[in-house]
Amino acid sequence: MDFYRQLAIALAGQAPWKKTEIFICIQNSIKDYISNNKKLPIIIFDEAHLLKHDNFYELQIISNFEMDSRDPALFILAGQPHLRDKLLSPIHQSFNQRIALKFHLTHLSKEETQHYINHQLALAGKKEPLFDQSAIEAIYKNSVGTPRIINTLVIKCLTLGALEKKELLTQEEVYCASREL
Repeated sequence: MDFYRQLAIALAGQAPWKKTEIFICIQNSIKDYISNNKKLPIIIFDEAHLLKHDNFYELQIISNFEMDSRDPALFILAGQPHLRDKLLSPIHQSFNQRIALKFHLTHLSKEETQHYINHQLALAGKKEPLFDQSAIEAIYKNSVGTPRIINTLVIKCLTLGALEKKELLTQEEVYCASREL
């Protein structure tokens, strides 16, 4: 119920106590937003892989307006790879069929990992390399090309390098940092 109350409060500024009234409140808030702003609302559910099976079923109910020919709101579900597995389960077949666009971010290759790290460092203002080739390879092996793990590992390496006043980080720093993952 807290999930639906939070959604109702975010959309309407208030939340009734009964579940059916909350659903109606959410739907009415979406309709009001469209009529008042002449814009399609976008509702993003981050960490959607943490949603329970009942949440998916009830999201289907919430998003089920009078007509299936037009969508009154755009719902974006973002989460870890096992979100896809949840949505592919037979219990969610009907909900999964309503999803118009699906995107899965794959792991980065070794070359993409190096470009990703260099790009992030350039955004931070660092032009010269901070990691030697052995460090890049170690980061790739430890992260399997997963951007979130790459970020965590690089930050830990940078912290270790700063503490040791190193100008170029090697696989040794990556090894030390990876033990803390």
